Amino acid sequence: MFFQEGSTMRTNRFLVGTTILFIVWMFHPLTLSAASATLQGTIRDAKTGNPLPSANVVLVGTSLGSASDIEGRYLIRNVPPGSFTLRASYVGYRPIEIPLDVGADEIIVRDFALEPVALEGEEVLITAQARGQKVAINEQLAANTISSVVSAARIQELPDANAAEAVARLPGVSILRSGGEGNQVVIRGLQPKYNAILVDGVRMASSHPSDRSTDLSMISPYSLEAIEVIKTVTPDQDPDVLGGTVNFKLRHPRGEEQGLGIHLLAQGGYNGLANAPNKFNNYKYVASVEGRFLKTRLGLFAQADLERRNLTSNELGASYDHIGTSTTEYRITSLNLSHIPRDRQRYNGTLVLDYRLPRGTIALTNFLSSGTTDVQNRRESFDIQGNLHLYSLAYSRSTLNLITNALSLEHQLPVFHADFKLSHTYSETKSPEDWTVTFLQTSAGIGQFFNVPNLNPEDIPKAANNNLAATFLNSCINNSSFSRERAFTASGDLDAPISFSDLVTSTIKFGGKYRHQTRAYDYEHFNNNASFASPSARIAAQLIASHFPATTQYDPTALPIAPFSDRDFSYGDFLGGKYPMSAPLNFGMMAQLARLLRDNAEYIAQQQAEGYARNNLLSITNDYSGKEQQTAAYAMATINVGPRITIIPGIRYQRLTTTYDGSRGIQSSLSHYAYNHYDTTVTLRHSRWLPSVHLRFKPLSWIDVRLSYTNTIAYPDYSAIIPRIDVATTSIAWNNYKLVPSRSRNYDGSLAFFSNTIGLFTISGFLKQIDDLIYPWTFFVSGADAAPYFPPSITAAPPSGNFSITTFVNNTYRIDNWGLELDWQTHFWYLPNPLKGLVLNVNYTHIFSRAQYPFVYLYRASLRSPIQYIDTSYTDRLLYQPDNLVNISVGYDFKDFSIRASMLYQTDIFTGPNFWPQLRSSTSAYRRWDISARQILPWLGLQLYGDISNLDGANDINVIQGGGVPRAEQSYGMTATVGLRLQF
Repeated sequence: MFFQEGSTMRTNRFLVGTTILFIVWMFHPLTLSAASATLQGTIRDAKTGNPLPSANVVLVGTSLGSASDIEGRYLIRNVPPGSFTLRASYVGYRPIEIPLDVGADEIIVRDFALEPVALEGEEVLITAQARGQKVAINEQLAANTISSVVSAARIQELPDANAAEAVARLPGVSILRSGGEGNQVVIRGLQPKYNAILVDGVRMASSHPSDRSTDLSMISPYSLEAIEVIKTVTPDQDPDVLGGTVNFKLRHPRGEEQGLGIHLLAQGGYNGLANAPNKFNNYKYVASVEGRFLKTRLGLFAQADLERRNLTSNELGASYDHIGTSTTEYRITSLNLSHIPRDRQRYNGTLVLDYRLPRGTIALTNFLSSGTTDVQNRRESFDIQGNLHLYSLAYSRSTLNLITNALSLEHQLPVFHADFKLSHTYSETKSPEDWTVTFLQTSAGIGQFFNVPNLNPEDIPKAANNNLAATFLNSCINNSSFSRERAFTASGDLDAPISFSDLVTSTIKFGGKYRHQTRAYDYEHFNNNASFASPSARIAAQLIASHFPATTQYDPTALPIAPFSDRDFSYGDFLGGKYPMSAPLNFGMMAQLARLLRDNAEYIAQQQAEGYARNNLLSITNDYSGKEQQTAAYAMATINVGPRITIIPGIRYQRLTTTYDGSRGIQSSLSHYAYNHYDTTVTLRHSRWLPSVHLRFKPLSWIDVRLSYTNTIAYPDYSAIIPRIDVATTSIAWNNYKLVPSRSRNYDGSLAFFSNTIGLFTISGFLKQIDDLIYPWTFFVSGADAAPYFPPSITAAPPSGNFSITTFVNNTYRIDNWGLELDWQTHFWYLPNPLKGLVLNVNYTHIFSRAQYPFVYLYRASLRSPIQYIDTSYTDRLLYQPDNLVNISVGYDFKDFSIRASMLYQTDIFTGPNFWPQLRSSTSAYRRWDISARQILPWLGLQLYGDISNLDGANDINVIQGGGVPRAEQSYGMTATVGLRLQF
């Protein structure tokens, strides 16, 4: 069950029972809605005629009201006969009130044209950025949950590079990058796999081979209508989120007039990293059409875009260890320096069709993205203890494909309003021909640094002797991988209004969902099991030597690095010149070498399998396939008590059945050739009752208070629950397929102040009490105690010796995650020229968390004493939890010119837990400046725009707490784009 024993369990059971009884009782008055009227109409900008989405329309003094949709349409049902005042309001506009007489069974149409606020006597003008901000403010106020919004106007006027970058400007959100490009988001300190990513309400398939996270960089901002970050869920939303839900709303065809609009965009870009190749090889082309036909009943929006980006980066990675029992001293164990040119190409497509019915709409939405990334990773690695210096070149060509399709029907039935949806989502990630070639130098001149305390890693490459004559070909790896996920979902929602009186009204809603998902992962690995310098790999080495004319003079078992070096390649100013790199490998020769071995793998294996062959152990042990079936049902009510109070109680039942196949085996000296294993299948079921309640209170017309209590869950990573066991000589990888979902009780509050002058100022706080959070764990067993962790269907000798068991467990300690978010969005329209063109968005987030991590400590009193395994724990923050996040965006509009300067500042994001305090890691302070500008030209609807990202070339740096030396550093430089847009 979801609930813990004791008072918490009794409280939640009470909430479940009370909620069910209350909602059942709410159905009783459905018959009371006879002889009622319906109000409907549109809300528009009086100056431009554009619709105003999320406008507030209410019957003054009652609980009856509605918010307008994306086309400005509103609908108020179950209005009793009588005389009322109908009021339409929108932050940034002057409200309008009109008297209204309502008769029985009437359908009354009242349209509103609202005037933007302005200083008396001055021209009324809503500028580009102000328009986007006002839409976001009103959408946020109209939502039933605590959420943040990026509006369509802001996305389209001055768009960010991709959807992830746009989301990262919202309060409580931080971003993870690859090559400087944002690709995943962390919400309220919870890492990407704990957040749900939706496209038009359809959950996207995971693009990660081992967990449930999704790559957001594939989503183009030009195809979006809006972005919502939902931080508190209602029962009609997926509850398997600990952080939040990001919903990308695709653009839908709009307008009330027939005709076709066309939008074209072309841009070029520049990469400012000092040693990046092809600096100007960046471009993006977008073409879209949008229109309505058949007397506006049929709508069409279609878009295609092509993009290429140079995401070259310079990267450092270092590993450290403790020295003895000291909690302050550290020693460096390895250092990796990588120059990584990344060339990423994407093709995106969006097709949205809708057809307006007399009492509803049918819509078909389709989203497709395909991205291919070519990576050349030239690396130098230093093994301190082994006194080794390795030079390598790795190549990867990975393709990520995403597809989302949804068919939806929204229809007004005699009593209920119905929403039905069928959807399909698919993702695949494939890397068919990856390879890595490595050269090795022994006696590298760095062994003296082993066990030297508190060493700066900058000293290591400077001390290395770089003896290229003693650096020989060591290994070659060819590998391929393929992962896919496909899901089909059917859902239905019914809601109906209930009027107890003018002051107490409600909407009851209930529905269900079924999702069937399949998933698979396959990996293939070929390598030499002995160094090419070994006699047992001589045949492969001779094949290599004979293929390259420049190496025929050398002993095949000692092929030096010099003939394979690229004399025309330069590492340039790598990481500011702090870490010198040398002897870059020739890409063309390394590609030939890898292909030569892969094409002759069967021949080499038959002659001398140590030289090069398929690695059966690595090609089998991590493969898996399986399916998941999720069913859910919910009931909820939205109760309005007068114009000031809204209560939303509800409950959701959710069940997940997982069936996964995995391998179980025992390694031997021959596992490279024949891995002793078998496949097994495990099925598990998890059921949850999830109650929630939301309260909204408006003590004054310009204050909005929201409180909520919700329950959410997080399902385990795929890689953690596949029934895999792999027994090595002294270690066992033992997956815990019996993991239960993590669960969180969430307490949220929000206080908002809003007016035409203030804009929107929000103070939000949250507390998450997380139980059963899943984390990796290593413990130790000896002798017969290891027997339960061996594959049960393989006959083996009784285990002896000591084994380390690596697995995943549910944390028995509760984790508290809490924080504060401040957000101010305003437009200084009331100031004199030239200041009235200023638009400000600023938010600040501070997050706290306390997690207790169990740990097994190895203790030995003396060299002759036996090792003791001591169960202990340590306390620190959640992984990826930031301390402080600040986003400031200042925009200025003057006539047809717009400019925006943005600053992101974040400090101390926790990136590495460890029992030893000096080895825990977090990010250094990171400050990034971006500038965007746009000018509307006086010809043919043309717009000229440009942006500069990471203006000051800030690096992403992770440091360990001991000494503040880097554990990881990534430099990707400044990027700039300039382009033209044409709309007609």
